[in-house]
Amino acid sequence: MKKFLLYLSAILLASCVMVSCGEKINTPEPDDKPALPKTGKEITSMSFAPSNNAGLTAVCTGFLLFDTYNITVPVGYNIGKMVATFKTSEGAKVTLGNTTTEVVSGETEIDFSKLVHLTVTAENGQKKYFYVDVRNGVAAFDNKVLTFMRNYNLPGMSVSVADKGKLVYSRGYGYADKENRERMDRGHMLRLASVSKTFCSMSIQRLIDDGKLSLTDRPFADGGLLAEDFPEIKAGNEKITIRNLLEHQNGWNDNADPWDPMFSSATNGLTSEETIEYALKRYNFSDEPGTTYNYSNLGYCILGRVIEKITGMEYEDYMQQQVAEPAGAYTVQVSSDTKAKRLPMECVFYAPSGYNAYGKNMKRLDSCGGLMASTDDLVRVCSAIDGLDGYPEIFPQSTLDRMFTPSEAYKRYGLGWRMNHSSLLPGCCYHTGNIAGTASLMIRGGDGHHIALVNNSRTYDSYNYTSLDTAQIILGDELWKFRSLPTEDLFE
Repeated sequence: MKKFLLYLSAILLASCVMVSCGEKINTPEPDDKPALPKTGKEITSMSFAPSNNAGLTAVCTGFLLFDTYNITVPVGYNIGKMVATFKTSEGAKVTLGNTTTEVVSGETEIDFSKLVHLTVTAENGQKKYFYVDVRNGVAAFDNKVLTFMRNYNLPGMSVSVADKGKLVYSRGYGYADKENRERMDRGHMLRLASVSKTFCSMSIQRLIDDGKLSLTDRPFADGGLLAEDFPEIKAGNEKITIRNLLEHQNGWNDNADPWDPMFSSATNGLTSEETIEYALKRYNFSDEPGTTYNYSNLGYCILGRVIEKITGMEYEDYMQQQVAEPAGAYTVQVSSDTKAKRLPMECVFYAPSGYNAYGKNMKRLDSCGGLMASTDDLVRVCSAIDGLDGYPEIFPQSTLDRMFTPSEAYKRYGLGWRMNHSSLLPGCCYHTGNIAGTASLMIRGGDGHHIALVNNSRTYDSYNYTSLDTAQIILGDELWKFRSLPTEDLFE
């Protein structure tokens, strides 16, 4: 018992000492506790400075688009070996690609003639990948394009500029195939969507010049070119002329079902001929043909069949032989239907959420929206139809006057070309294009200055209340007015 009381007294005494009879004693923290490793893994800026790159006269600053720094270096400067200056998150280390070769800002020389892959590793071991895309060009011009791409979430874009028969600027931006990091280049082919209509119109002009067709011909009238092929269509279609089809003044009711049979789910799987028959059996007329402008893809599908009927050739073959190739444009052709079947140098196309960039039969759309081409070839064609010296013309002036005269009913459209914009592109004729996976614009300037810009994606969302299609015309106007470009002829 005595031992137990002594043991209990010892416990109570120890408890009193530990808590100071009810007061807590703070245990001091060690002074050398290690800090947690930092998690930052960003490259926050990228540029080339004259101090590290002999011959540069100004800092070339990178433009971050998604995970890629786009840097424009003056035309003629050798980008094979350059030293980049960059900033990173505190404590992060940069290595080249998937190697252990460290890249030091302001010191490491790298070959930037190809896409450069950088890995940023944070102190805690986490990694993030960046790319550096260096091109020769004009930074003030390029940054306008890159800003547009960033605003509208576009992976790739191609732009070409011709002036009085010379190709004075041509380059790609971003990626032709973003999954495989294939850079967009000036030779890549992009879908033209409704810019295709200009080629259909030029093919029709060739037939008129050859005396095989007239603007007043009525393809569905008795004895007309297509009358026997479509004997059961509704009355009224026999009044439609070739001019009406070219000027989008067919008279059809805009509320017809389907309103646009070239893109309706009701006509998926039909041929061009079956689509025409399907629509013209259903279409009613809201206006007399030739009196009201009402944009129609079907009308240009019909024009393609007119060309085939007269020539006995596929539309694509006739257009290439009589329009594109005489202008020196050899990339103009019908786009592939699927990603798997795309041709060499054909871009991958990306549609916004809810749309399918490969959901259409491009052969069926050939004359109204199914073509693709490089932007270089688009401005080649513009140079071949500008009526000015400096590039071989493929049409006489009388043909150009006919094609570029606005219609009586609608002053902003001629024979397959838009014109007389309310505030932009003064003196220009142009055409836009819009299809899932593409937005396109081709501008023929009246002063011999031409530009083409085409994307391999698009969005249907607005940015600051401006749709992509409207914004692309605004961009096209800015780029068309930008005249501080090189003078070397890249066509050669």
